[in-house]
Amino acid sequence: MGKFKLAQLLSGASMNAGSGEMEIEDNRRPPLKVVSLNINDLIPSNNNFYSVENIKELKMSIEMFGVLQNLTVKPLDNGRYEIVSGHRRHKACMELVAEGKTEFEYIPCGIQTEQDEIKEHILLIMTNSTARELSDWEKMKQAEELRESFESLKKRENLPGRVRDLVAEALNTSPTQIARLNAIDNNLTPEFKEEFKQGKIGTSAAYELSGMSTEQQKQAYSEYRESGSVSASEIKEQKRQVESTATAEPNDFANFNRDMDKVKKVAEAAEPPKTYEPPIIEDYPETPSDFEEGANFTDNLPQKYMFELSSTAEKAATAISFLQEKRLLISMTGESEETKILDFIIDILKPYC
Repeated sequence: MGKFKLAQLLSGASMNAGSGEMEIEDNRRPPLKVVSLNINDLIPSNNNFYSVENIKELKMSIEMFGVLQNLTVKPLDNGRYEIVSGHRRHKACMELVAEGKTEFEYIPCGIQTEQDEIKEHILLIMTNSTARELSDWEKMKQAEELRESFESLKKRENLPGRVRDLVAEALNTSPTQIARLNAIDNNLTPEFKEEFKQGKIGTSAAYELSGMSTEQQKQAYSEYRESGSVSASEIKEQKRQVESTATAEPNDFANFNRDMDKVKKVAEAAEPPKTYEPPIIEDYPETPSDFEEGANFTDNLPQKYMFELSSTAEKAATAISFLQEKRLLISMTGESEETKILDFIIDILKPYC
């Protein structure tokens, strides 16, 4: 069986659907016809996602040596041409002409007549992938664009192998790296993806973030906005802590609930508490006349006497209210063990309210 070669496919080889072998034919694309075209007749492609910024050095090179590599264009119905590759060279010449250097108004262009848009889009990306140093975001975008193009081409021409492997071959990288870029594109939240596009976070950090849930990424983004930076090692540590907490906490609560259930069963089996009889207090006021007019007998009693005169249900409610206040204060300090103890006592008291 002949070995599949991506270059052969894009240069015109066809696939034998029955045998799965490449039929190498002498039907490679003819060389492009190169002519000089006016830069005002060239229209940037809407499919171009590569940056056309930071062209200062390119302008200097073109001004000194001219356009050494022709643009690739394809004819439109209105007599103008759509740029297939060479958007940065086109912009550089536009700026030079705007500065009064009219000798760059006409530039060499290879006119493409083949109408296989899928293959041409693949070739465009393969050409740009090695033309200059790309940003991490551009690498992610070209991997995604290639994935879509190869999926369409695979259905049409019965290509062998995985789409991920075809993309990796086209970009001269590993399938693992393509998988990382796909994870970033599919799972990174819009906020972090914009930071990735601006070059404020790198591929490693973006990949680690893409492994988090949406809620975790939102929390990480809030922290990132405060600190102004994020690294892959920091994200890994956050993920490790989340996984550790998710594993440990359910067991801790399960043990606590189990122990509390045992104590409750013992309390329920015990005899109910006897009705409380308040002691005789000698310094109680002797007559109602000692109180303000219209006041109840207990209105002016000291607080400790009030508690002693309360019923069991009232005592339990008062104790619970007191413990809940203490629990709120303790929870502010982060002492989780102490709050668990108070919760335990409160649960024991609730049946008596």
